[in-house]
Amino acid sequence: MKLSIVIPMYNAGQFIGNCLDSCMNQDLAPSDYEVIIVNDGSTDNGVDVAEGMIESHGWDNVRIVSRVNGGLSEARNTGLDHAEGDFIWFVDADYWIETGCLGKLVGRLDSQDVLVFGAVDYFQSDGGVQKGTVFQYPEETRRSGPEHISVMSERLKMCAPFCILKRSFLAEHNLRFVPGLLHEDAEFMPRTINEARVVHVTPLTPYCRLVRAGSLSRDNNPTRFTALLEVATRLHDYKGSGKVDKCYSAPFNSIISNVLNQSFKYVVPNKASGYNLKDLKWIKGTFLSSKEFKYKLEGILISLFPNKPVEVFSFLSSIRNICGKVLLA
Repeated sequence: MKLSIVIPMYNAGQFIGNCLDSCMNQDLAPSDYEVIIVNDGSTDNGVDVAEGMIESHGWDNVRIVSRVNGGLSEARNTGLDHAEGDFIWFVDADYWIETGCLGKLVGRLDSQDVLVFGAVDYFQSDGGVQKGTVFQYPEETRRSGPEHISVMSERLKMCAPFCILKRSFLAEHNLRFVPGLLHEDAEFMPRTINEARVVHVTPLTPYCRLVRAGSLSRDNNPTRFTALLEVATRLHDYKGSGKVDKCYSAPFNSIISNVLNQSFKYVVPNKASGYNLKDLKWIKGTFLSSKEFKYKLEGILISLFPNKPVEVFSFLSSIRNICGKVLLA
């Protein structure tokens, strides 16, 4: 079997029908792929909806695996443990994939460890769902994982559903999601791409996301500050283990710097002024050793104001807004 689509589901009854239907409305023989819905202890009607669709359509390549609620990371890991396909695609239950996209994607799956692609965001409006932002790679190409990190740097896509992963590659490097970690993709993706021998980049945009108020990954929850700080710390420790080639140290530091700044965004609105990060002495060096000038400047200012990294970020953000990002982009 070529491909396993893993769909973690927790109380997504209103969305799972559309997601599952998109995975089955494809141009690939059912014998070539499977869909695994991981029911992560849902308390709504999601399982009933999925079971009803499976039964009514007679889909024998779709199965449901139920587990005690453990969060997105645990659900994805469970799906990975049950997968039989050569490649894995993690798809979120509240999103969907493009009709007839699997043939083109599977046709690109061979010796590479990772296939990366783009996505389309859709927005809810009074008139229904409208197409919004499109992220698309400019060309079809192949490169090593570290080379992909060097090219993308801080722009590395941190969303696991934006790629298809070889199952044997994940097993070889013990690449799994950290249980209980919020923003788990931001920790998982840099490690995974860095370990990849070959990354195939395609301009296809098969993944579709619905942007709505209150989405888990988009709400302004202050606990995300500490969660993203943990992600940055884990990435720093991973880099310190010697698994990142020195030639690609600067762009990897840019990824960590970006995660740090994402964490700071959740502090500024909540007026957590003066937050002391003295226990994380590596932060200054990470900014200073990054690829982009804007992070180097941030590192210099943190050197001058070591107990004020959040305020430094807030100040630079204000300057960027005033200057139209001309100087610091």
